[in-house]
Amino acid sequence: MKSILSLLLVFGAIQPLFAQEMNCDLLAASSLDPQKTVPGVSYEKLNAAQAVPACKQAVETNPRVGRLWFQYGRALEKSNRLPDAIAAYQEAIKLNSGVANNNIGELYRDGKGFQKDYKKAEEYFTKAAELNSIEGADNLLKLKNQLKNTQLEIPKELIGIWAGKGAVCKKTQNWYGLFITNNDLKKGRVSDYNIGPDVCMPQKISGQFPKYTIAFICKPLDDEPYKTTEIFSLEGNQLQVDFNGRTVWKKCSN
Repeated sequence: MKSILSLLLVFGAIQPLFAQEMNCDLLAASSLDPQKTVPGVSYEKLNAAQAVPACKQAVETNPRVGRLWFQYGRALEKSNRLPDAIAAYQEAIKLNSGVANNNIGELYRDGKGFQKDYKKAEEYFTKAAELNSIEGADNLLKLKNQLKNTQLEIPKELIGIWAGKGAVCKKTQNWYGLFITNNDLKKGRVSDYNIGPDVCMPQKISGQFPKYTIAFICKPLDDEPYKTTEIFSLEGNQLQVDFNGRTVWKKCSN
């Protein structure tokens, strides 16, 4: 009799826990979560007003369930509480939630709640894919293709004619400047022999305004091709470039 009574007491204590989990699952589960226990609800149909309190109660009662932390974060994101959503996603990530890794990656990719950072987005998408998130694997592939297609686009802020060596924009025999387009970059370096500019093709571009890092393969007129990586920093109408030491260029109007 005592054993039966004990079992009933345990069952009575456990039952509310299942009910709390189920409420959060039904209101905020994602159909793309491999850990889901119900079919899931689309983000568009997610009712944040109902899901946030339900999932908050669920994670407070069951803090070691990554699925619930993800769903709580999803509901918080839908209610535009990004800092709280990120905190919930991070808790889910500690508990190996692939979809939480994916959602953090999307925030980095889109610049929501974080400064836009494709490298960080790629890291989170990679982890999501490793944890069997189909959405994470798809986002990783799309991001890699996007970076492959855009990494050679020179930022529009750098495009134009920049003059150095006294900031003289008029081209003369000894003009010393940069001519930047989205096809090539010509570094007009006046050497001891006045041999003219190097022609450099961008291979990889990273960074954000006002600072960019560009890797080039360059071909001088009198020597073999070489590789170089330069740092470009914009400040007003001036461009600072690290050519083995900082040089300053002035934007020309023509």
